[in-house]
Amino acid sequence: MKIGIVTFHWAVNYGAVLQAYALQDYLRGLGHDACLIDYKPYNRDHNLKNFVLNRKLPHPFQYVREAFKDRLFEDFRRDYLVRTKRYGSLEELRHDPPLCDIYISGSDQVLHPRTLMRGERRPAPVYMLDFGSENILRAGYAVSFGCTAYPPEAAEVARKYINRFDLLSVREKTGAGVAESLGYNGRLWVVPDPTILAGASVYDRILSGVPGLSGKSGGGDVSEGGTATYLLHGKDSLNAVIEKDFGKTVPLNGCSIAQWIAGIRNASRLVTNSFHGTVFALLFHVPFVALLETGAAAGMNDRFTTLLSRLGLEGRILPDYDGRRAGEIFASGIDWTAVDSLMEDYAREGRDFISMLLSARG
Repeated sequence: MKIGIVTFHWAVNYGAVLQAYALQDYLRGLGHDACLIDYKPYNRDHNLKNFVLNRKLPHPFQYVREAFKDRLFEDFRRDYLVRTKRYGSLEELRHDPPLCDIYISGSDQVLHPRTLMRGERRPAPVYMLDFGSENILRAGYAVSFGCTAYPPEAAEVARKYINRFDLLSVREKTGAGVAESLGYNGRLWVVPDPTILAGASVYDRILSGVPGLSGKSGGGDVSEGGTATYLLHGKDSLNAVIEKDFGKTVPLNGCSIAQWIAGIRNASRLVTNSFHGTVFALLFHVPFVALLETGAAAGMNDRFTTLLSRLGLEGRILPDYDGRRAGEIFASGIDWTAVDSLMEDYAREGRDFISMLLSARG
């Protein structure tokens, strides 16, 4: 079958790109013609107009760094993602939608209220799949709302489109409650992020394509025994503190996607506030500490607890970085055999959901 996936494959974020790759790769491995619907709002392109309109003037160097990293990511997208033609707006998608049997929205925070209301600087329900023929089956796979309660103004818009989904699964337990509050009247499933679906071996192809990154030792930027950090949302200042506690650290930001994967796999420990950083630590058996978000970003924390509570590893979550507590966590062991078994159980639930939606289309 022809399957079109719309997600954040265009984002300058390792996890966002890799979850898109993982879902596409899994579906193509089943023999389906799966591709990424190449929707990226024009206002997210890196150019002078958006530099001004997106209020990046106070942060020119940050904008340049992101633009440079996006070029690295585009190399990966070109090599590993199958994409439709470019769509820059909801109007373009409605005018000439990709011809598919199934549309899938997700994973990642595709249903975040900010994306719904301001994704194109105005409301645009692209990720609620409000385009294409009515005969196309529409599903959400491991979608995230990025919050535990939808703001009233965004909820009013979301209620108009939430039942466009014929089948809907969420990534966080709280997501089921959010979907119900928006009036979704179908059954809801909680399934794993696509990066978990097929296990660690699915990333070997990425590493084998880059000389020097395929081996366990010597690959990436982290040597054996090193401490890796992957910190988002302005938490870079923690690197100096972590280095005092655990010796030299290697921040995994600004590198290629293959180097990022290798950097986590080759590390002896990881400190991160990234959900996908945590996932890859689990996949590659790397001891980790997961830091929670605070303030407006706190609504994203349930993704950590949903995953790690299933694995009995919620004790590795810290609300704030604390060197003493981090040291105690790293000193504690992880039963990786048990974790692998539980991760496989979780992955099977995702694969079962995908089997169901494929059968629904027939």
